[in-house]
Amino acid sequence: MAINLLGIETSSPIFSAAVTSGPDLRSYLQVEGLGRPSGLLTDLIAHALEKAELTLERIDAIALSIGPGSFTGLRVGTVTAKTMGWALKIPVVPVSSLEVAAQNLAGIKKELHLMVDARRGNVYYARFGPGPDGVTRLEPDQRLKPEEALQKINPDSFMMGDALDKYADLIRSAGLDRCEPVPPFAWVPRADHLCRIAQRRWPEGQVTDWHRIQPNYLYSQELNIAAK
Repeated sequence: MAINLLGIETSSPIFSAAVTSGPDLRSYLQVEGLGRPSGLLTDLIAHALEKAELTLERIDAIALSIGPGSFTGLRVGTVTAKTMGWALKIPVVPVSSLEVAAQNLAGIKKELHLMVDARRGNVYYARFGPGPDGVTRLEPDQRLKPEEALQKINPDSFMMGDALDKYADLIRSAGLDRCEPVPPFAWVPRADHLCRIAQRRWPEGQVTDWHRIQPNYLYSQELNIAAK
């Protein structure tokens, strides 16, 4: 039986929500996550459910992009998912936001390096390659200095993320401006890709009780605990 998933993605400035039934995409909506982020997300979810012609009571699980990414966005997404999970008594499927973003390049034939601005002179970094489900992970999510991340990249690769603009001079000095850059709009994680990953993980039991979910900031444990 196909399960109904609600996907919540709030790790970037673009919030998105999606509803899938098994492999079928029922709805996908996105909005700039500015102003009242919690109110925006609530409205976004309501509109996604309406477009999918489903009620919350028919949702079997929540797919949540847990970071790394925007501290504010991740807090909003996590609190919303935990509240809904508690109210509906349904589990949550946690997925890395960098893994979700990598799915924008599903079907790549060479390595993909993600570099997302983590502020404080750091980047969030992960490495992916071709795989049977579109892309496969080659290195875990990490918080690194940009110079450390660039040492991991070979010139015959894709590079993606908002840190590419911020550290363009470093990229040039490292001789990596020959890498194939991905357009800025293509690095944003999307809730429909999030749902597809979660649909694959559901049969494997990769779900979590709602009360155990927390964002993965890749910073101090204090930040993680504060969002519980």
